[in-house]
Amino acid sequence: MRLLAIDAQTYDTWTADLGRVTLSAEALARPEQAARLVPGRRSSGAVAVVPIAGFISQKPSFFSMLFGGTSTVALTAAVREVMADATVGAVILAVDSPGGEVFGVPEAARAIRELRGGKPLVAVVDPVAASAAYYLASQADEVVITPSGLAGSVGTFVVHVDDSAFLERVGVKLEVFRAPERKAEGIEGPLPDDARKGLQAMVDEFTATFEQDVAKGRRVSVEKVRQDFGRGTVMTAAQAVRAGLADRQGTLEQVIAELARGRKVEPAPEPAKQDGGAEARLRALVAGVVLE
Repeated sequence: MRLLAIDAQTYDTWTADLGRVTLSAEALARPEQAARLVPGRRSSGAVAVVPIAGFISQKPSFFSMLFGGTSTVALTAAVREVMADATVGAVILAVDSPGGEVFGVPEAARAIRELRGGKPLVAVVDPVAASAAYYLASQADEVVITPSGLAGSVGTFVVHVDDSAFLERVGVKLEVFRAPERKAEGIEGPLPDDARKGLQAMVDEFTATFEQDVAKGRRVSVEKVRQDFGRGTVMTAAQAVRAGLADRQGTLEQVIAELARGRKVEPAPEPAKQDGGAEARLRALVAGVVLE
């Protein structure tokens, strides 16, 4: 089972492509596969560009073998390195990814968010930052999207394939011996209700974390993320800027040139916190006002 934060259409396309090739676990475990997931930093003067591309995962996967990818562990290390480098005046996250696995993304997002402030940190969507990729991009001081770009797809999903009808048609009967009672549930056919509820609860929990981190990164309320950031869909550049997913439109080359000239990046202020519940009532009582 994979818990995914990836654009669903891209996932379907990649899954179909996987069915046309033969891959081995031995090939996946080779050291060069992990090396492919290390972001290749490049510099333009005092501006460092760190790419976030391909399938996002903690470790090599079949998707990253075929389509390239970015390790969240390697990305975190690369961002820490350039933010600490005294010769670097500004950092760009050049994002071109449909997303990937959830594992490792919240940790990487928090690390990027905590590194803000020392020098300009700008994410440039060129051309796609969907799901886990947008999760990471949203933690920068500023998000710039190329005019033909797409961003968003905030959310997670799990896919369960019920192949029991196919197995019955080809004369294969699957029998599972398990302990305890919920081990490997759903492997032999339709998901039981407890398993379905459990998977939905897991998806809900990770999606809530996703929304909370995006809200922190973009300095908006969680409710705004839930209501205005596409409800799980991607947005065009113009839509993304209007909704607040991105700050403005621009190309990677433009942003590199701006930062090289010393352009300052002023992050948006934190959203005003609203009092609620007992705290609001206490404040009203102290002020001599009671609302019923």
